[in-house]
Amino acid sequence: MEMADRRGPLPQALAPLAWCAARVYGLGVSLRNARFDRGVGVRRLEVSGVCVPVISVGNLTAGGTGKSPFVAWVCAELVRAGAQPVIAMRGYGAEAPEESDEAREYATTAPGARVVVDPDRVSALHAALSQVDAADLARCVVVLDDGFQHRRLARDLDIVLVDATRPGLDGDLLPAGWLREPAGSIARAGLVVLTKAHDAAQLGRAAQLVARARGRAHDAACEHAWHAVSVFEGGEERTAGVDALAGRKVLSACALGNPAHFHGMVERAGARIVRRLELGDHVPFTPVELDAEASAAGAEAIVLSRKDLVKLYEMPRTPVFVPELALRFLGVESGRGDGASALRAAISAAAIRACAS
Repeated sequence: MEMADRRGPLPQALAPLAWCAARVYGLGVSLRNARFDRGVGVRRLEVSGVCVPVISVGNLTAGGTGKSPFVAWVCAELVRAGAQPVIAMRGYGAEAPEESDEAREYATTAPGARVVVDPDRVSALHAALSQVDAADLARCVVVLDDGFQHRRLARDLDIVLVDATRPGLDGDLLPAGWLREPAGSIARAGLVVLTKAHDAAQLGRAAQLVARARGRAHDAACEHAWHAVSVFEGGEERTAGVDALAGRKVLSACALGNPAHFHGMVERAGARIVRRLELGDHVPFTPVELDAEASAAGAEAIVLSRKDLVKLYEMPRTPVFVPELALRFLGVESGRGDGASALRAAISAAAIRACAS
């Protein structure tokens, strides 16, 4: 269900119950955050006497904010700086690390990174990094995927993403709204980045909400731009320009936290969407249902995200187009260039920061 469709994940008929549940949930969040604010239960990641830097990429709302492409960008910056990124993720819905759709996606989008998948990220990181030799361990930097609420692990940099198409900061806590914790918690972030900021009006509104909740402006804004498409047809794969979608009748299919943004990107690429197919976040499609939906709609091709592609056990007969994403940073009102330079500086500083305790 899209965040824009309603104020929270529950139907409007359950609004009174949702409001009560949100108050109980909020009390639990407040007590939990107060404990972490005092440093109770928080520890540095130290392995074999080496303090491993930690960078968190997270958000305040339920649903997609574009974390996966941003994490991949952070990893590329770390590799460029000579570090070894280690992505640590919970692995939603996966019973084993190899079943995580996000981990399989990172194999393509962040090939220079190690990936650790486990709900208990602290223990899993200790176990995985204990097997790394001393020279490589000294280069490791952990990148927490969806880590803002994972406060057991101390971090050297907290990056919070806000989806400009649906910021959610003016709403209620779950399940009455989409907030995982109060909007004011964004003040805890070291850096705030507005994502999917292709629309000036949406960008302006999101910027106002961030400034109100944080007490100061965001640090950077970026678009999730498509720079190419991978085409899977007849058992072969090729790369084409985004203009290969122009004028095509397509089935736009996704199982993402923000399906509206994906469909919008398909339309901006010039494709003609004849059917939209949406499943819950992380739910896999089957080749049979994709072919059937495409055929029923008279679609010439199917457009899938890479996160959905990696969940397929085989390719559909219908040609499949998969967009290749790149972050494009926009100007910021503070006059600090496009914001990417501030991000790079903060990432580099976090990567070399010595363990304080």
